[in-house]
Amino acid sequence: MSLNRQYILLIDVIKNYSYKLNSFNEESFQFKYDVNTWSSAEVYAHIITANKLSLKGMLKAQLGEATEDSSPLSWSARLIFFTGRIPKGRKVPELFIKRTPKFNSITEAKNALDELEYELNNLWDNRNLWSKTQKIKHPALGLLNNNQWMKFMFIHSKHHLKQLKRIKQKMEV
Repeated sequence: MSLNRQYILLIDVIKNYSYKLNSFNEESFQFKYDVNTWSSAEVYAHIITANKLSLKGMLKAQLGEATEDSSPLSWSARLIFFTGRIPKGRKVPELFIKRTPKFNSITEAKNALDELEYELNNLWDNRNLWSKTQKIKHPALGLLNNNQWMKFMFIHSKHHLKQLKRIKQKMEV
């Protein structure tokens, strides 16, 4: 899949998150069907935070301030990129959970999504500065260049849309 196509699909997924916000009221946005699961608000906070951190790293790579590396992708990254799916059972590292802000309202999530899309568009506008050898470390997948980060953000964002669908189904039971 071309880089341009990945970008278009990622923007579509972000817009899908915005659209889905319209299906919540404040109570359903915070609903947890189990103490061991996330609410929709927590899913939104996670995906927005993860993507914003990805963009921050990508900007470092764009500016030539990342790790210079020409090694191939790790096997775990290859698997995820080949299948387009994140394996079940992967847990978010505790440190990352602690760094993720809470959304207390749908409006907060909407504003954060708008900000994310704006930042993504700004980074995309300077993609001609991206290098295949400037890489930023992903905690599980190893070093990724900006093209690979775009693909990962799309796969990861799509993964959590499925999670939102499962939460919605539990609310309707």
